[in-house]
Amino acid sequence: MKLNSNSIRNQEFSKKLFGLNSEEVKTFLDRIADEVDLLLRENEELKLKEKELKAQIESYREIEHNLQQTLLKAQENSSKSIESTRKQTQVMMMEAEIKANQIVENAKEQAKKLNEAILNLQEEKNLIIAKLEAILNTQVRIINPEYNFDSSKSIEENLQNVDFLKIDIDKIVESLDNE
Repeated sequence: MKLNSNSIRNQEFSKKLFGLNSEEVKTFLDRIADEVDLLLRENEELKLKEKELKAQIESYREIEHNLQQTLLKAQENSSKSIESTRKQTQVMMMEAEIKANQIVENAKEQAKKLNEAILNLQEEKNLIIAKLEAILNTQVRIINPEYNFDSSKSIEENLQNVDFLKIDIDKIVESLDNE
């Protein structure tokens, strides 16, 4: 049988001769009943508080779990972001290297074309000089059949020794003005 304040207050004892003072027993039982009432109320309050605390603990555990999940996702996202950035950087570096190689190849190709153009121009120059020398030699021979160009000398050097080819420009200009 469970004790409660009512069972304590209503408890009956058998009477004996020269037994205990029933008024003192009754007062004592009332005090015990009041104390048991107080303890039972405190016990109920503690049980309610325990439920509240358990609910709070469960709520905190849920929050902790959510925070752990969020942290894990943040770490995964951070790792993915870092990996993505690393890959993008590699792609950019490879693209830059390819472009640099293309620029170098284009520059080499242009330099090669310029060298070829220079060689062609030098060949054309030499051909034109040779033709001019031939024309001059022919013209000089028409004027003076005994004269021969020295191919080891420049055109200017060959023409310095030809007195009959010296032209007085001032005389030509003067004669044109007189006409």
